[in-house]
Amino acid sequence: MTANKPIFTTRGNQFILDGKEVFLNSGEIHYFRIKREHWDLHLAAAREAGLMAVSSYVPWDWHEPEEGVFDLDGSTLPERDLAGWLQKCKEHGLKAIVKPGPYILAEYRGAGLPEWFLSQYEDQVRMRNRNGERVSSEGVNLFHPTYLEKVTKWYDKIMPFISKNEVGKEGSVIMMQICNEIGLFSWLAHQADYGGEVKQRFAAWLQNQYADIYALNKVWATQYNAFSDIELPPDIDEPYASPADRARDFDWHHFWKKYYADYLLMLAKMARERGVTVPFYHNLPGWIYGHGHEFPVNITMYDELFGNKSDIIFGVDHIPEFMSHRNMHDDRIINDITSAMQGNKPLFAAEFQSGSREYHVVTSPREMELFYKASIANGLKGWNYYMFSQGRNPARKGYSGDTFYWFNPLTAEGERTSAFALVQKMSKIIRTHESLFVRSERKAEVCVLFYPPYYTSELERPEQGGSELQFVPAAIRKQAYFDGLLKVLQVLNIDYDMADLTKVSHKDLDTYKQVWAFSTDEMNAREQQVLVDYVSAGGNMMIFPHLPDRELSQQPCTILRDALQIQPSGKETIDSPLIDVMGLKDIKCANPQITYDAASVEKKDVIATTLSGKVCGFARQLKDGEVIHLGTWLGFDTEGHKPVYMALLNRLGDNLRKATSTNDNIMVRQRFTPDGNAVLFAGNYFHEEQTASLTYTHPGTGETISFPYLADKCDFPPLYAFISPVNIELTERIHLLHCSSDLLSIETKDNEVIIQLTGDLDMPGELVLEGIHKDRKTEVTLDGEELKGTNHNNRLIFNYNHLHKKEMLLGIKI
Repeated sequence: MTANKPIFTTRGNQFILDGKEVFLNSGEIHYFRIKREHWDLHLAAAREAGLMAVSSYVPWDWHEPEEGVFDLDGSTLPERDLAGWLQKCKEHGLKAIVKPGPYILAEYRGAGLPEWFLSQYEDQVRMRNRNGERVSSEGVNLFHPTYLEKVTKWYDKIMPFISKNEVGKEGSVIMMQICNEIGLFSWLAHQADYGGEVKQRFAAWLQNQYADIYALNKVWATQYNAFSDIELPPDIDEPYASPADRARDFDWHHFWKKYYADYLLMLAKMARERGVTVPFYHNLPGWIYGHGHEFPVNITMYDELFGNKSDIIFGVDHIPEFMSHRNMHDDRIINDITSAMQGNKPLFAAEFQSGSREYHVVTSPREMELFYKASIANGLKGWNYYMFSQGRNPARKGYSGDTFYWFNPLTAEGERTSAFALVQKMSKIIRTHESLFVRSERKAEVCVLFYPPYYTSELERPEQGGSELQFVPAAIRKQAYFDGLLKVLQVLNIDYDMADLTKVSHKDLDTYKQVWAFSTDEMNAREQQVLVDYVSAGGNMMIFPHLPDRELSQQPCTILRDALQIQPSGKETIDSPLIDVMGLKDIKCANPQITYDAASVEKKDVIATTLSGKVCGFARQLKDGEVIHLGTWLGFDTEGHKPVYMALLNRLGDNLRKATSTNDNIMVRQRFTPDGNAVLFAGNYFHEEQTASLTYTHPGTGETISFPYLADKCDFPPLYAFISPVNIELTERIHLLHCSSDLLSIETKDNEVIIQLTGDLDMPGELVLEGIHKDRKTEVTLDGEELKGTNHNNRLIFNYNHLHKKEMLLGIKI
């Protein structure tokens, strides 16, 4: 093999191994939390489970136990033998992902920073508040010279070591994490770091943003003589005093995006200079107690690293804890926002729940299976089971004492649990349909816009009227947007994409028949103009709950209002607010309701009125397109909201779904490949059986196909999903149209196609073959017994029962 040959890389949104697009199927095993004598046991199990790779942190503290004393070969302790670990990965046929920090977090005391470093330098390097007091956080000043000096020495040692062990140099390492979740410290503490050279960096950043100090003074309402005179914004407890105060905070937030980018780019440059060539990634946390609505706050912190600004992939953390209808929408939203923001890079779940960090959160393999299948349907190109193996913390190193993680596929001693079989099954499903899964994409004519500034709020201070906003994004985005609009679209099985409004042009939106924009008082001129241009060119847009009247700098900007030739006339705030909208009466809404003079809206264009009869929603033509505006938000917490959203969707364009369900409690999604194949997902997120019939779109002909194919309906077991290939070729003349079983392998042997399959005992089995001539006999067997089918329009439909936790063999004679 040629030295330095890059056999693992990325290309666009795909992972590439030896020139082939692959699904990165990995599991987390912490070698330092497992006895050296058990390493082979864990790696053999990982291989048997079907994993491609294993991932582990490489704790700086662990491998530099004393300053200047490095151990990467186990000379001081067997569990420090990183060289041996990577060699064993290779011997077991596994690739390796390494995460050398400097921060690892990982419930490791000190977050992975060396104990000797903290004991000597902690008081110097820790984050400080505006008063110079230490912040209660494990975060440090990321550009403190002492911290960087010690990090450099760590990188001098670990990066050449990693480089030497890359796959392109006969090693096992395929990917490396650059630090870990660095924005988490400010997010969790709701506190910026005011220490070190932060003030000087902020002043220098401002100098690049403003033409001169007078331009800054105009926005901030200050009277500074020079950028070096500026004072840092207050800490989080002080309410905004004015719109100008909020404008200053907007600059403060955006400075931190550059700060984090400078830090990670510095580390990436250091690693490259020391020989590391494998792809880099960084983690994005955000799930809190089983909900993902705070995730967008975390991803917006890294806005200066997305797209072509860096080669760093941003891996999401998916930790739903318990799966149910309450959080069935969260993972898709997180995936969509990540793809919209980071651009054309692989969508990777770097921490993908398999077990639990907290003993009281008892995960169920059944719930996780539903989540895993949905994650494929929601576009993941790879995942890393976190954790595949439980660990035992070295003495005095564990944040939670002795044990690290519970309910994993493997215990720390290598014993297999009920979760192991699920990982093994998912590996078989992925291996069988790998190309189909990684190449399939959603087809949508609806686009929901994501506006990152509405989630740029990790340091936001209290709003007590000082900013003079009608709608504060941080106060309403969860109910109105994340758990409102985005959830109801999934419940209604609407096909939609998401786009980052700060990155798209109106031409990027022209492919969509309708666009939905969550909009408050604030929106920059560029983005307002994009919306105007999209509608003017023939697009249809729903915008709520407000037409912006200012930029994020709080400077006046009414491009949208001016284009629509309308201004609000007032607002209503009442107890238990209701509106009439789209012909539907007494629809629950939120305060306030922004109202418009009836004389400014033609009667036929009124779509919503308050209880007092004032106009709070209207439709208006804008050149070749139409805008619908609702001056309040609905959320999604009553059954009555569904028909309102549906009426609005139908008004703006009617080609809304590629797949449908007669029961809104069954989620159904379809993804398509360029060459006429598709993936069909159908899932029941409820804890009770649901009955439904489905339709989906034939990817080759456009025909609407029913499931079940001939019967009126079928029962879907609780907390269960199937994910089926659609229209895949089995032989030159026979295609598999769909199947409600999990297909674990498909192979051709001795003139017979043999399909290994399994499924839930209560999920009716159905397999449909296409291309069957009615005069040509096709023999099909199930576990050796003849399986009789029904011929319909050159298709053969086979129905059967699954066995409890058993695999079956279906044979098709060619």
